[in-house]
Amino acid sequence: MGKIIDLLLGLIAYVCVATVITLVLVFGYFWHNDQLNGEKVFRIVALLQDVDVQQADASQQKKEGGGVPPEEPSLNEVLHHQQVQDRNFEVKLLALTRGKQDYDISLKNLNEQITRYDRMVRDTQSRLKQQEELTTQQNVAKVVSQLEQVKPDIAKDSLMKFIEEDRMDDAILLMNKMSESKLKNILKTFQTPQELSKLHEIHRRIISGGADSANLKKAIGELNALDGKK
Repeated sequence: MGKIIDLLLGLIAYVCVATVITLVLVFGYFWHNDQLNGEKVFRIVALLQDVDVQQADASQQKKEGGGVPPEEPSLNEVLHHQQVQDRNFEVKLLALTRGKQDYDISLKNLNEQITRYDRMVRDTQSRLKQQEELTTQQNVAKVVSQLEQVKPDIAKDSLMKFIEEDRMDDAILLMNKMSESKLKNILKTFQTPQELSKLHEIHRRIISGGADSANLKKAIGELNALDGKK
């Protein structure tokens, strides 16, 4: 019985060795003929280990795909993008140009309105000034006419009040507008020291009064001449 078991064990050993040798020969044959490579061997081993090779390949491709740089745009895409940018720039430039034109027009209109307003103000001021001068001349003429119609001493008192109110220029203006004869009669009434002192101030003011005091100068000159004859 023991011999039979030893024989069986030996037979099994021979079969195993023969199987291994056969597999090695087959493996070498396929490897030599490029029908078996490292990848196929890996898949066979993975299959024996119950590993899903397709899922592993998909995961690996997904990982590798994440690191791939994006595809560069084509020449047409680049040209289209540049055309869009150029068009946007043209639109913005056109908007700015129109805005500047509108601003220039508004500024021009404003300047014209300011010019018209300034001209109107100057014209109004000129008319008011002329009216004021005319009114002043008319009022002066009325006062002069009234002074010439009253007695010389009353006219003198009225002129003295102008002088006392620090309005000597107005007094000189009225005296200058009077006729020479009327003025000479009024000047003769200046007799008191105070009146003569005011008359002296009038003389000094006349010296610096220019041509406007011509009649008054002449009347005073004639009055002085009469005094000299006395």
